[in-house]
Amino acid sequence: KNDREIVLAAVTQFGYALEYASEELQDDREIVLAAVTVCGYPLKYASSELKNDREFVLTAVTQNGNALKYASQELKNDREIVLTAVTQNGYALEYASQELKNDREIVLAAVT
Repeated sequence: KNDREIVLAAVTQFGYALEYASEELQDDREIVLAAVTVCGYPLKYASSELKNDREFVLTAVTQNGNALKYASQELKNDREIVLTAVTQNGYALEYASQELKNDREIVLAAVT
């Protein structure tokens, strides 16, 4: 749970293992990046700081558009992040800011 080497090995194979890491390791840039690179969804277990980190969120939504659900409010209003998310999975539009839900290009990307 707090052994960095073991947690890093675990999340590299199975991103969801981040759920069982200590809070300290859920705030570790290398570990969280390894986890979200595998499948995106583990962004749910990242620290608030990392949920507001553009690089992490972009990596996560590239793997799984629905990871947008766990991004900070600010990043749910980031056009590139939302466009990437809805292109990967149209259902991610549900988690975009209201402003971007009304953006024609983003809606088209979500439905095509």
